[in-house]
Amino acid sequence: MKKEEQKILMYGVIFIIVYYTFLKPILIKFGLQQDPLRAETEDRKKTQLETQLTETLKVQQPTKSTQEWQVIADAIYNDLRYSSVSDNKSEAGYQVTRVKNDADFWTLYKLFGKRREYLFGIPSGDLMDLPQFITSNLSKDQIQKINTNYASKKIKFSF
Repeated sequence: MKKEEQKILMYGVIFIIVYYTFLKPILIKFGLQQDPLRAETEDRKKTQLETQLTETLKVQQPTKSTQEWQVIADAIYNDLRYSSVSDNKSEAGYQVTRVKNDADFWTLYKLFGKRREYLFGIPSGDLMDLPQFITSNLSKDQIQKINTNYASKKIKFSF
């Protein structure tokens, strides 16, 4: 091997080591590159959600249209998206309790999707789904009220 080829090969090896040791973790941390394990987990969760919704819809139908549930999902997000600055937690709790059966819940869960919370107008943390938003923003008492409401309606899910 010539000296120039050895030099190029050495630079390539150094670049690969630097990339996997330093650059890739930084890119993943700032959300510029997706973590392969996280992507696999997200795909699995999405598949499970679709399966759960399909199975539930075989037995029950949602009590509202998809558009109405989308409006409710957006209302919950708007009530909770600004981390403690202008949250309307009681309204979000009310919106979550509008669910009347399992089909309603899984439809709302799917339509809520993954959303980001903001801290003083700056994106904060990872994307969160409906249960994560509820459990991170509402008090234990508020969550208990929602769970009691769900149990009285025989909804299997609890926060």
